[in-house]
Amino acid sequence: MSSVSVIKRNIAKLWNKQFLIFLFFLALSTVFWAFQALSETYEEEYQVGLELQNVPSNVVITTELPHTLRVTLRDKGSQLLAYRYTHPFKKVVIDFNAYANARGHAVVQGNEILRQIAPQLMAGTQTVSVKPDTLEFYYNYGQCKRVPVVMQGVVKPGQLYTLSSTRMSCDSVMVYASKTQLDTITGAYLKPLNQPNLQDTLELKAEFSKVRGAKFVPDHVNLTFCVDRLVEKTVQVPVEQVNFPAAKQLRTFPATVNVTFQVGMALYRQITAENFVLVVNYEELLKNKSTKCHLQLKTIPAGVSHVRIRPQDVEYVIEDIPDYEAEND
Repeated sequence: MSSVSVIKRNIAKLWNKQFLIFLFFLALSTVFWAFQALSETYEEEYQVGLELQNVPSNVVITTELPHTLRVTLRDKGSQLLAYRYTHPFKKVVIDFNAYANARGHAVVQGNEILRQIAPQLMAGTQTVSVKPDTLEFYYNYGQCKRVPVVMQGVVKPGQLYTLSSTRMSCDSVMVYASKTQLDTITGAYLKPLNQPNLQDTLELKAEFSKVRGAKFVPDHVNLTFCVDRLVEKTVQVPVEQVNFPAAKQLRTFPATVNVTFQVGMALYRQITAENFVLVVNYEELLKNKSTKCHLQLKTIPAGVSHVRIRPQDVEYVIEDIPDYEAEND
């Protein structure tokens, strides 16, 4: 065996021995640090379940209790670690019958919550806080009425788009509340929407604004805002006369005018000249001192916007009807 191989083998043995020693002291220091850390005092927050029990079948809880409480404890790290993994908390139970009253409004004070949490704590553990520190719930015995769903906020199409339709899963809901509240609640108001630049159909689940002591059933509605791209279209619409005597006839030059408008692509073929009514009123012409009259649209179909008439002012004459005069003679 060469001297070089012997040297390499001795270096490898020495390196392995040093590495094992290093790992040993690293593990030892880690254990020491862990014991030191777990012996320090800390504060930690825990989620504790909450449950309302013994609710009669004819009672409607209109404002629910939270599902969990946030409990902050102070103790050594080892104890706090046990609460997290090996000593979980039992639910705090609120007995409905213990708090039922004629007002339909029950309040659970913090000492009742602590009374159920304290027996679960180990010696030396301090309770820093419980949130919420006071619980309350509203209930009634089925008093309700139906109210319309009311949207709030801004829902607008983007430029060159139109909101062709809005669909709602239900337009009214049942509201459960005390008789006094029911007299004042006129609608189920959705939380304000903020959609100022819609460029595509939007579907969303909309919840109601909270009303203390009231419960809406269902608790949400599904909304669909159908958006369509705007296109421009021009049709020729005849000028019609209104309130003219039987012996009078209106003639305009031209007899038809262009009506240009914007419409969603879905309605493009459906909107025609027949959907517009363009009129000239005889009584207004009697007051007119000009040889031109101003045209007005009496009817504009739904889904149409940015309507322009060209020309807006046309020349006109009012003619007598000879046949009508001869028949009267």
